[in-house]
Amino acid sequence: MNQTIRKITKMTYGLNDISLVPARVSRVEHRSDCNVYNFDNMLPLFTAPMNSVINEYNYEVFLANRINTIIPRGVDYDKRFELSNKTFVAFGLAEFEQFIKDFSAIFDTTEDTRYVCIDVANGHMRKLIDLCTSAKEQFGGRLLLMTGNIANPDTYTDYALAGIDFIRVGIGGGSVCTTSANGGVHYGMASLIRRVSEVKWSVQQSIKEAEQLRISCPYKSIPFIIADGGFDNYDKIIKALALGADYVMIGKIFAQCEEACGEIKTLQAVCIDGITDRYPELPSNVNWEFDDNELVYKTKYRFYYGMSTKRAQVENRNSKLKTAEGIEITVPILYNLPQWCENFIDYLRSMMSYTDSLTLEEFQNANYVIISPAEYLTYYK
Repeated sequence: MNQTIRKITKMTYGLNDISLVPARVSRVEHRSDCNVYNFDNMLPLFTAPMNSVINEYNYEVFLANRINTIIPRGVDYDKRFELSNKTFVAFGLAEFEQFIKDFSAIFDTTEDTRYVCIDVANGHMRKLIDLCTSAKEQFGGRLLLMTGNIANPDTYTDYALAGIDFIRVGIGGGSVCTTSANGGVHYGMASLIRRVSEVKWSVQQSIKEAEQLRISCPYKSIPFIIADGGFDNYDKIIKALALGADYVMIGKIFAQCEEACGEIKTLQAVCIDGITDRYPELPSNVNWEFDDNELVYKTKYRFYYGMSTKRAQVENRNSKLKTAEGIEITVPILYNLPQWCENFIDYLRSMMSYTDSLTLEEFQNANYVIISPAEYLTYYK
């Protein structure tokens, strides 16, 4: 009988619980000196593979704004397979097994590199890791592989042993995800990113030492860290990068862009003599307009929902619907994508200048402190 020693770890912290600390002295004279782009000249951002954010018709708009994209499982399989040499595409575990067969059939007749995200709720599954190991051995560098999500920092080493290229970290933190609330599995995002980045550093050192000693090393990759879930403002994205994330995956923020997929609707309420006809589902962010002595209450909104909701399961053509671990909400349309990106770039450069960081790699070593409940009120005005 196998016995496991249960460990009680230290308290974990979320991104709301910390603030960044400026460097004692910064070399940066102008914010424009800070490079906010990765090696591929893209921003350190991914779209979440969500049906209410991105599809085969709008993904190029995100790419044009230097945002990495993932086509969600709601898009037809054949279309995803077709696009997998242009952008990341999401597959379920069974679909990935089919992808392996389909890619094997054309592997010798093409030089394409394929970009695949295995989009599952539990990234700790042995079957998932074994399947990834087999696929990377078969296709090598012509398959860039992303998977997760994980909430145990030590799982990073298993991904490195399998040769996986990107690891999604974070469970239950998304605004429309109820996994933590209903099931109890969770790990504070700030602590999780920092701990996973420490494991990543350890893997890097092992590979470097093996190269210097000219001995074999069991690690086949150094997976990039993608922080995923709960990013509702610029500061959280920036703090995740400062803690060691290579990328941040965004859902709700992008769902609130004009360019996201999904129907945009307009709701209206009329205020006459101080009495307002309000719709219960009306989002809080609104625009007031005057029309013939009437105060008209208008806003544009979009439905936004988790990928384990019943609605998403139907769109993903699941043969059997499972208990939902997500919810559906309405979000107001607040901005366009270039506008949001411009603000993000300016804020990120500013914080990099505070922390003496000319590159994103330098920024990943920024210092932080835990803030008290009282100071939280000062931070979030």
